[in-house]
Amino acid sequence: MAAPGPVFFWGMFDRARDVLAQHWGYPGFRVPQLKVLGPLFGGRSVLAVLPTGAGKSLCFQVPALLADGLTVVVSPLISLMQDQVRALVRRGLPAAYLNSQLTARVRRRVLEAVLARRVKLLYCAPERLASLSRWLRARAVAVSLLAVDEAHCVADWGNEFRPVYRRLGEFRYLLHDPPTIALTGSATPATRREILKVLRLPEAEVVMTSFDRPNLRFVVERVRDDRERFRRLRELIRDTRGQCIVYVPTRRLTELVTRALLRVSVRTVPYHAGLTPEVRRKVLVAFLRGRTPVIIATTAFGMGIDKPDVRRVIHWGPARTLEGYYQEAGRAGRDGKPSECTILWRPGDFEWGVVASEMGQYVERRRCRRRMLLEYFGERLEGKCSGCDVCGPVAVA
Repeated sequence: MAAPGPVFFWGMFDRARDVLAQHWGYPGFRVPQLKVLGPLFGGRSVLAVLPTGAGKSLCFQVPALLADGLTVVVSPLISLMQDQVRALVRRGLPAAYLNSQLTARVRRRVLEAVLARRVKLLYCAPERLASLSRWLRARAVAVSLLAVDEAHCVADWGNEFRPVYRRLGEFRYLLHDPPTIALTGSATPATRREILKVLRLPEAEVVMTSFDRPNLRFVVERVRDDRERFRRLRELIRDTRGQCIVYVPTRRLTELVTRALLRVSVRTVPYHAGLTPEVRRKVLVAFLRGRTPVIIATTAFGMGIDKPDVRRVIHWGPARTLEGYYQEAGRAGRDGKPSECTILWRPGDFEWGVVASEMGQYVERRRCRRRMLLEYFGERLEGKCSGCDVCGPVAVA
């Protein structure tokens, strides 16, 4: 995807629209997607900060099908890359993934397919990119595009949890510095700077749209103790006309809350990293197909999953950061219909010692929740709030 002339540039848009219609059935791209594709088709790297439901994946999947070489996609979760590859393969598209759950024989077959140019999109975790980049370089496999999905993980996980994220710029160099697209649903100015620094993309185009999700109503409720918190959780679930995600901070709590809800006849299942891959897969499929009304999960659940009609997201206590909270709350109402995001908290929650000060201010202050969230991301709310517990119940789950 070397820098093209104007005729090639506009020809790429025509071809991209044809690919979009042929394989996904959409008549055209949304405006935010066009803003991303423009510089990308011009050979420039892009940091795309687009809200949940904006169609971020298409911003690299469609160009991958038009490029001459391979597109490498860095994905943070095995379940996420598996879901995206399965969806692409169902559409007859040449995609594959490499992860630790594959046998050596299957990994060898995938790499053979890459050498034979039968794969256009290759997904992998950042940990595997180290060896993969050297393998591709040694075999002179041309990488036309590098995509870093859920790029906020560079800042969220790069320092302690998964330090390999700090080396993505090094791996990008080993791939001969291909045009790169980093995508995320939300990122503060500091997080955006961190992503560009780690990926070594000082000249990248930054494409952003408003962080506001007008169909979401943001609610914070203070409770006295866990008994009251559970009572409110049960009431909120029973008042929800549709499916619900409940986020809790630990694996143990997913199991405890699930058992407590089952005892009061609320159909629900837990989801966390301690479950086997097969169990997690069954839980996810049941939720995506609407067979499970409520899922009790740790925070990674829902990342990149195409579930448009979640009507309510409930947090059992404050999230670790306000940025993380907005990512998780944003999994409600991806179809644009009214949905609600609620935090149930008590002062004792801050004894965990892992809650950022901005998150504490968000739950403790009696100020427009939407305005506080947007200001955190460097955006000013124009006009009235479209729904929060301080300003009024506009959106209803």
